[in-house]
Amino acid sequence: MKLLTLNTHSWQESDQLQKLDIIAQAIIDQDCDVIALQEVNQHHLSATISDRRCSHYPVHSDNYGYLLQQRLAELGHDYQLTWDFVHQSYEVYQEGLAFLSRLPIIEHQVIDLNDNYDDTNWKHRRAVRIKVAYQQQELDFYNCHCGWWNDEQGSFADHLNRITATLSPRLSFLLGDFNNPSHIRDQGYDYTLQCHLFDCYTMAETKDTGTTVVKNIDGWQQNSQSLRLDYIFSNQPVSVITHQVIFNGDFYDVVSDHFGVITNVSIITK
Repeated sequence: MKLLTLNTHSWQESDQLQKLDIIAQAIIDQDCDVIALQEVNQHHLSATISDRRCSHYPVHSDNYGYLLQQRLAELGHDYQLTWDFVHQSYEVYQEGLAFLSRLPIIEHQVIDLNDNYDDTNWKHRRAVRIKVAYQQQELDFYNCHCGWWNDEQGSFADHLNRITATLSPRLSFLLGDFNNPSHIRDQGYDYTLQCHLFDCYTMAETKDTGTTVVKNIDGWQQNSQSLRLDYIFSNQPVSVITHQVIFNGDFYDVVSDHFGVITNVSIITK
């Protein structure tokens, strides 16, 4: 099974539609099954797609996830789309989380990660869980865009606790931008491992450096080093064949302020 995660930083990039085409072609080339996308934006004044809803929130005609789904369909590849509104951003955008799945989605859950949820507060966050059918079994996938370790408006530990509280005994994967570098000890990355989650990067037979951010970006304005912020975790040890950074200029062109992560996981059929 091929899994992909990418913080798209959508509508904040130059040549945005050209970059969308690069993502679509990579999804096809790499034969991806489930794709988790963060910072999937739509303008708050753009037209709502008539008689069409994905998840709990109306999708607009310029929704980046919707446009990607349509581009894939034009190229002959059908993916089911979910998009869920998280908060307002950059003054005029509705930011959300999107899944694209060619596996049947049979359940969907939005998880508020802050009390007294306020979608006008850009630090208030949600996660999304989907349950899919795969070879006579069911798997859960979580789309995560968490806060920073010591953020007073919503710490990473609190966000992760709310996510992991919904885990079932089923095999689950948590994909996304976790906003906690892997090299800093006794903070978010170590806490994730203490929560009995397994990093697909460390389990992979073949991998690269794992670096997904190499400059100062939104949320990391003072950064001047290479960081691993984007992850794919599982709640059980699994066989990971490859773990590779994508959209980094070497393996497909850069399309966002984050690079993506793609992994090939061997799932035992029950």
